[in-house]
Amino acid sequence: MKRYLLATAIALPLLSGCASWFTGEDAYQPTPLADIKPEQALRVKWQVSVPEAKTGLFPPFYDAGTLWVAGEDGEVKALEALTGRTMQTLDLKLELSAGLAAADGMLFVGTRSGELRAVDSKTGKVIWHQNLTSVLAEPPQLASKLLVVRAGDGRMTAFDRASGRQLWTQWQPLPSLTVRATTPQLKTEGDDVLLSGETGGKISVYAVEQGRQLWQATVASPRGASELERVTDVVSQPVFDGRRVCAVAFQGRTACFEARGGQLSWARDVGSSRGLALDASAVYVTAEDGAIWAFDIESGRNLWKQDSFRYRNVTAPVKLGNQLLVLDGEGYAHLLSPLDGHTVGRSRLDVSGTMSRPLVLGDTAYVYGKNGTLAALTL
Repeated sequence: MKRYLLATAIALPLLSGCASWFTGEDAYQPTPLADIKPEQALRVKWQVSVPEAKTGLFPPFYDAGTLWVAGEDGEVKALEALTGRTMQTLDLKLELSAGLAAADGMLFVGTRSGELRAVDSKTGKVIWHQNLTSVLAEPPQLASKLLVVRAGDGRMTAFDRASGRQLWTQWQPLPSLTVRATTPQLKTEGDDVLLSGETGGKISVYAVEQGRQLWQATVASPRGASELERVTDVVSQPVFDGRRVCAVAFQGRTACFEARGGQLSWARDVGSSRGLALDASAVYVTAEDGAIWAFDIESGRNLWKQDSFRYRNVTAPVKLGNQLLVLDGEGYAHLLSPLDGHTVGRSRLDVSGTMSRPLVLGDTAYVYGKNGTLAALTL
């Protein structure tokens, strides 16, 4: 745990952009928002109170029309995704280290004592449990009949969802300093493939059933004179569009690779811990200072850069309809044109401390704030 505490203490000023590590003075004030002429309405469908999670990764989880939200103290709420109505509340009486996953009438959670539990989603009764090598670092991922988790020591393990039987494990050694992730790093694609952002500027692609590594590629190589300058971790989810896998590394680069084999297609010197999105024409990245970049998906050519949100603690972009959506740390939701990056809409929410990318389902984006608010946005 010492490596995480040290990395957080050192890297936090770099991530937030709100204070100078060298002078202790306010060096980077959030860029004031300029007035805009709205071209696209951004409507708040609903906002509700949910369990708080001031530390750790606790994004909402969607399962068959229900949004599940867990808090650090073990409180769990089930909300109707369409209306935000509370359908169920559970008190697991556990201290949780990360958010949950839900499937087959079960909830899967990790405790601060390093235990993985499957509980009945109606009663909270424990169905099975397994001891992990460290606390859960991010919410579990589901694929086929498997549950895949990553612990804070870098060990990734798959379990049978029904029985809890361990199926395989993979371990990537951690460097002495790492960046604390603000979004999940694992992502399943269908029931076959698992994408993983990793330390040292690497990404890996695994066959889920066997846990076999299909390929590993380097997004960015560590560079710099000091140990801090050489921290280059992929601490957000890689993204996949059927042809390529793209990822971004903190203090590193944005890069896209061929999905078969992992050959590098292109790379650009824009790093981030926030994450990226893509569509048929471009890759969109929120840089560490809050600037948003767009690169041509085929060549990596720079298409545009939006500087209006620098130092505003901006999330990774997501596609909502035909527009791009980002949130800032003051609770403003911004719609951007994917063509040139100009702001086409804006709305204010009662959320704060948002860091994870919004969850987009159909025409609705769900935004979670660490202050205990969940909001639904639509065009």
